[in-house]
Amino acid sequence: MRAIGKGSLASILAAGLHVTRIILWIAFIGLAIAMIMVPFAVGIMSAVDGATNLSIDGNVAVDAEDYINIGHNFVTFAVMLFVVDRLLEILKTLRFGSPFVRENADRFRGVGFALLIGEGAKFAFGFLSLVTDTDVDINSQFITWLAIISVFVLAEVFSEGARMKEEQDLTV
Repeated sequence: MRAIGKGSLASILAAGLHVTRIILWIAFIGLAIAMIMVPFAVGIMSAVDGATNLSIDGNVAVDAEDYINIGHNFVTFAVMLFVVDRLLEILKTLRFGSPFVRENADRFRGVGFALLIGEGAKFAFGFLSLVTDTDVDINSQFITWLAIISVFVLAEVFSEGARMKEEQDLTV
């Protein structure tokens, strides 16, 4: 299978990433709505229950744990959207046959920093769960940190590849 051009692996990956981006946007918008609506959920449910003959059985309770989970997922999906967009831009240069450009090195660095922000947010939400005495499962794994380091290494490889390509283009 070819790496570049129509029907290539890069084209197939790009199609999958486009579908992934649509799904991520839907989830991200849903989480944004939830972040706005969750604090008002009890009041809304009470108003709906009192305004119609509809009866809401059970307790509608929103606690800090729910809100921290929604916030954590919101940040996670924002990071994933950013990463998918950068990967699509990188694949676009690959499909056109010129992946070793400075912009791709910058894109890989952006992905690395986004992943760092995502992992940092885990610690922030973990701290919030300690402060609010809630049980939120925020875990960080060594493999994630290894992946982040790998992305920064790839950024440097692409930066050096772009420098070498520029140098070769100047040589006649």
